Formats: sequence, structure tokens, C-alpha cells
Amino acid sequence: MKGELFINGEDAYLQWGISMDDTSLSELMTPPANKAFIENESRLQHGKQVVVANPKLDQRSLTLQINLTALSEEQFFARYSSFCKVLATGVLHLKTKYQPGVVYKTIYLSCGQFSQFMRGIGKFSLKLNEPNPNDRTE
Repeated sequence: MKGELFINGEDAYLQWGISMDDTSLSELMTPPANKAFIENESRLQHGKQVVVANPKLDQRSLTLQINLTALSEEQFFARYSSFCKVLATGVLHLKTKYQPGVVYKTIYLSCGQFSQFMRGIGKFSLKLNEPNPNDRTE
């Protein structure tokens, strides 16, 4: 888990005990949609005209499942508090070891779900927005 996920340049596991859920990498890697193409429907022509030249990517919303682990209750609450401060900045730049050179520049919107188990493990469901999926450079 160490070195698997980086948030704002920090190793998420070393800094906050955060690791990705099984679905997180798939969620990040899901290709973004294109913006709607320019269309024109004329009563004088069959069907419609569609301009497919110069396609552009649309922004995308994603839900990232992550887990926060700690060895003690005290460590858990310290890590939780520290991570909440990062979320409050609104900016999450996510990088994984699986895609070198790719940084997902996201905006934190909300936490759809938070579950705490045995006071040492917490599960977050983060709602994020990637305003420009075409900009994933470091």
C-alpha cells in the first residue's frame, strides 16, 4: 500500500494511512466523455448535420473509495483530522504508481459516506470533480 497513492505530492499511506479500495483505480482510469458535438437539424435535409471536427473532453465527476487505517484510536483521529484539513483546501491532485506521469487534478466536493469500523479503520466515499481531464501532467 505504501507508494500506491499520492495525494497532493504526499504518500497517502505513510501520511494518513490511506489506501485505495478495489474500485478506485478503475474509477480514476475510466475515460472521460466528449463534450456534445455541434448539431444542426434542418427541415430542408434528411437527418441532421454533426460537426465532429476538433472534439473536446468534458469535465467529469467521480466517486473515489478510500480506506484510512491506524494502529490505535488516537492515531486514527489524528490522521482523520489531518486528512480533513487537506479535503478542506478543495484541491486533490491524485497520482498512482500504476500510471507514472499521470496526475488527476480534482476538486473535492463532498464525502458521500464515512464508515468507521473498530476505531482503527475508516472508509470514505469521496465525491470529486475533474474540471479538465485533458490536463493530467505533473
